[in-house]
Parts: sequence; structure tokens; C-alpha cells
Amino acid sequence: MDEPTPAMPPAAEPPKPLLARVFGATRYIMALAVLGIFVGSVALLLSGAFDIFAAVWHQLTDAASAAGANRGDLRLHMIEAVDTILVATVLFVIAAGLYQLFVHPALNLPPWMQTDSVDDLELRLAGMVVTILSVIFLTAALEWEGEGGLLGFGLAIASVIA
Repeated sequence: MDEPTPAMPPAAEPPKPLLARVFGATRYIMALAVLGIFVGSVALLLSGAFDIFAAVWHQLTDAASAAGANRGDLRLHMIEAVDTILVATVLFVIAAGLYQLFVHPALNLPPWMQTDSVDDLELRLAGMVVTILSVIFLTAALEWEGEGGLLGFGLAIASVIA
């Protein structure tokens, strides 16, 4: 009868060089940046939501608003609050993208949130800057009372966007 041969133990992997282990572990340091961006995103989201509720509450309880005197103020507050929420959303997407790139590549995200490179995140950030500058100009235009300076301000913003 043939006697079974004992199984050979798997060959041990040679130890990785120190630098390779350090770089492999430092990707988890990016988790600190992700956490910071995520916390900032949540803070902005809560701030924007609070601003919306406060503006609506003020509109509903202010006696002068019944005559429509503060409708422009409500419009302005709502635009600024939505802008804050959009910034929070972009920061959340950037945090998720950094986490996906550096910590957990197989993160289950919807297709529109998938990040393949840092370039994807830079494009999202650039889009956010354009949106913020546009809202800043819109706010200035809504508050403008006819004095000069709006054209120069608009041209300065347009030059940054272009």
C-alpha cells in the first residue's frame, strides 16, 4: 500500500523591505485626511440645513415679511444655504474618493461617486470652486444697489473661472 506523502508546508514569503512596508502602511494616514474632510462636510451640511430652517422660520414669523418686504432676503439666504450644502456634498464625495483611492479600493459606491484617480477629485474640486464663485457673484448682484464695481467684480470672477 502506498503511504501518503506528507504535505509540504507552503514556502514562506520573503520579508518585504522596510520602505515598502512603510509606504504600504502610510496609506492609512490618508484615513485621517478623509475623516477631517468628512467631519467638515457634515458640519457644513448641518450649517446649511440650519440656515435654511432659520431663514424660513424668520420669514414665517416676521411681521414685515407678510407684506413681502423680506422676500429678497429669503431668496438670498436660501441661495447661500444651498451653496453651503453643495459644498458639503462635494467635500463628502472627495472624502469618499480619497478613501476609495488610498484605503479601500473595493468600496461599494454608486457609479457617479466612483473615483479612478486623483484627477477625478481635482475636477470635482475645480467644479466646486466655479460654483462657489458663481454664487458669490449672484449674491453680490442681488445685493447690488446701483453703485459701481459690479462689472469689475464680475470680470474678476470670470477671469478666475476661465
